[in-house]
Amino acid sequence: MNSTREFTLLGQKIVVKEGSESELASFAMDLVEEHVEVIKKKHPLLGPNQISVLALMEIAGELVRDRKLIDQYREELSRKCVELKEEISRLSILEKQFQREMV
Repeated sequence: MNSTREFTLLGQKIVVKEGSESELASFAMDLVEEHVEVIKKKHPLLGPNQISVLALMEIAGELVRDRKLIDQYREELSRKCVELKEEISRLSILEKQFQREMV
């Protein structure tokens, strides 16, 4: 179901079509609004364009930071999976040796 969502950003009305991922679109719009409001309060003398650019840079910075963390977690998970496979293989060999000795 396609619908639209209207919100005001720095005095301008913006209409965004929400598709099948409307929750994601709503979350993104809320995030932008939140950043804009924080910047407006911190820097009341800035103009709309400056506020928009600062909000964009903050959100982009968060995205880059999160992607780096995700990459680190993936590398760690991959390394641990390899270690786990090696341990399983080692234990499997030990189990087979033990079974042969028990016979």
